[in-house]
This record gives sequence, C-alpha cells and structure tokens, in this order.
Amino acid sequence: MRSRLYEAYASQHVGRGGNEAAALVYRRDIRPLLLAPAVGPVVDLGCGRGELVRLLQADGFEAEGIDISPEQVALANAAGVARVRQGDFRAILSAQPGHYAAITATDLLEHLTKPEVLQTFDDVAAALAPGGVFVGRVPNAVSPLGGHIRNGDFTHQTSFTARSIRQLAAAAGFDSVLSRASPPVAHGLASAARVTVWQMISACYRIALAAETGTLRGHIVTQNLTFAARRGAELVSPAERIPA
Repeated sequence: MRSRLYEAYASQHVGRGGNEAAALVYRRDIRPLLLAPAVGPVVDLGCGRGELVRLLQADGFEAEGIDISPEQVALANAAGVARVRQGDFRAILSAQPGHYAAITATDLLEHLTKPEVLQTFDDVAAALAPGGVFVGRVPNAVSPLGGHIRNGDFTHQTSFTARSIRQLAAAAGFDSVLSRASPPVAHGLASAARVTVWQMISACYRIALAAETGTLRGHIVTQNLTFAARRGAELVSPAERIPA
C-alpha cells in the first residue's frame, strides 16, 4: 500500500501549492522551538517537496531533507531546494548517532504504525547531540474536528495527544517536552476573521473538556498540535516545563 500511494503522493493527495502557508507555520510554530543555526545540522524527516528545508536553509541552518516519495523529491529538486533526497529516514538516523542539533518531522509520524512511531522516537533520540531537539507536528486526537486530518489521508495510521507525545518521549529518554496548539495564522483580513471565529469556538471546546475531565488548563483542541522534545537540557523555563 505504501509503495503504491507514496509513488505519486504529491499529485494524488497533497497537490502543488502551500509555500506561503508553510512559511507562516514555520515562522510561528517551528522556528521558535529551534536553537541558533550555528549549533549544528538539521534534518527534516518526510520533507515532502522541501518547503521546510528551504526555509531552514534561508535562515542559515545546515539543513537537509529526506522523503520516501520519488515524486515529492523530484518536485523539491525541480524547485531548486538543495540537499533533498529520496530514501528511508531510519537509515540516515542510524548512520549518524549524536550528529544532529535538531530533527524535524511535520506531518510524518501519523503515517507510521504505533511500533514504528516508538522506534522513530528511539532513532531520533540516538541521532541527536546532547541538548538537541526533536520538533514535530501531528494530528491531534483531542480535537473535535481531528477526524478531518486523521482520516483525510488514507496513508495515516494514527493520531496523537499531548499526553501520548509525553509518553513516547519519556520512553525514548527525552528530558523535556512542550506541546502547543496549531491554530489558524492571521495574515490578512480574511484569515484574521477566521482566527477570531476559531478563538470563540475553541474556547467552547475547552470549556466542554474541562467540564468532563475536571482539568481546567492545558487542553489543545486544534486539528494539529506541534511538539518539541529535547535531550539533555531544559526546553523551556522551569515554570513552563512539561515533564516527559
């Protein structure tokens, strides 16, 4: 199934747009979780057409990408994105233990089975240098609208919560974990209106969850959530730290 669907993944599923959206999400959700570019190399797992690799390189990072889809890699190369190649990300991680300052995986982990997800956390932890960070974006199972992401792609295997991410990170030996919502990004009048509407609706979702669970804070209800897990160093200030 994977071979058949990933061979033409871009034309069958993801399309050819999205550079502007990728840049907006990168600036808000990904870049703030990374260290300075001089700290060391970065690899983007499941890099697709290389949008994130291009943005990282433009910010001065020594960034590379790997993807299983030959069509996606061909599109990245045609767009002039350097250092994007086809292959199995497990091979590049296992070949370079303790090498990377950061590893990113946006919209990748949901394509894996549960045993593969846990193995990926293990492989990422082994490939990170001390203090390195693993940044990912995954479908959020807590979201009342999460089925739109979870089932919108036939290659998706699972979805996640902030709690299950902490569980995985702890099992793989990460020292701190931070999870954040991924709401719409305001970049004009129409999108600002969407953000306002979403803020009102999401507040109702959080109130409903608080009423059912008795937990008043920390509910993430966006369709996706972004996480960062770090090895060997504090990810955020002690007041903000979420234990793995």
